[in-house]
Amino acid sequence: MRPRVALLGLDWGTTTLRAYQIDGAGVVLGERSAPSGILLVENGNFAGALTDLVADWLAADKNLPIIASGMIGARQGWREVPYADLPAGPDELAPIQFDASFGAQFDNLTRPIHFIPGLAYRNAQGVPDVMRGEETQIAGAGGDGLYLLPGSHSKWVLVIGGRITWFATFMTGELFAALKDHTILGRMMVGTADNEEAFHRGVACGHDSGATLQALFSARTLALFGDLPESGVAAYLSGLLIGAEIAEARALVDNATTMITIIGEAALSQRYQMALSACGLTGQLGPRQAAAQGQWRIAMAAGLVAA
Repeated sequence: MRPRVALLGLDWGTTTLRAYQIDGAGVVLGERSAPSGILLVENGNFAGALTDLVADWLAADKNLPIIASGMIGARQGWREVPYADLPAGPDELAPIQFDASFGAQFDNLTRPIHFIPGLAYRNAQGVPDVMRGEETQIAGAGGDGLYLLPGSHSKWVLVIGGRITWFATFMTGELFAALKDHTILGRMMVGTADNEEAFHRGVACGHDSGATLQALFSARTLALFGDLPESGVAAYLSGLLIGAEIAEARALVDNATTMITIIGEAALSQRYQMALSACGLTGQLGPRQAAAQGQWRIAMAAGLVAA
């Protein structure tokens, strides 16, 4: 007999919507995704985007709890929800409910959706930092330690006693894209194929120099003088920025020399794992369905799912 679905989880980011059917023990029974991130939903029709992906799941159980994490709770999303403060674990990430209408297809049925709040943190200088979605993945991964969630805006997160106590954001991926597409550095690039030797050279330079404005120019001059093939410039620049990110993170958190758990897309996670190793650190890959596991744990803490 197939286990009963106890929770519908939505991991809704800027470019992708992922939906999970989760049973009462936290096991993912079904998974779907669509390129329906918040920036791609026309006219704010989030109910329509969700229906397009999981209409049959919604129809199967009209009382099924729905929990959502990620940028869907941001100012540009379906409904803005406030940030929670640190330290925070599943108990502090109590979801905020609002009622959503699903239109004529569902007889204009209104049903609650529970949005997981993001987290806000001010560093020692009083500068705020925020996250939405990563807190749920951390809750799903479980365990204390240092976490790395690579992406356009990489997050480094410290968990102590099952609660997030510190985090920092690095605009590594977005900076790489901007430099590649909108600066003179991109003019020396021939393709973006991986080049392990060039990547490692960039990691070493970035880690040692911090990828200062002067060091960034080496992505042009090394190719200009034939010290780096033009086909390796993209890999070198990627390594340069990732190496600088690692160096800065090590300076910000005391125990950055411990095991670092990486949660993210497989290819990018493996790239960071390789860079960490080159910098004398150890990285291990985290669970693939961390978001769904986190949604289940937060739902359990909030009493949305029976134990």
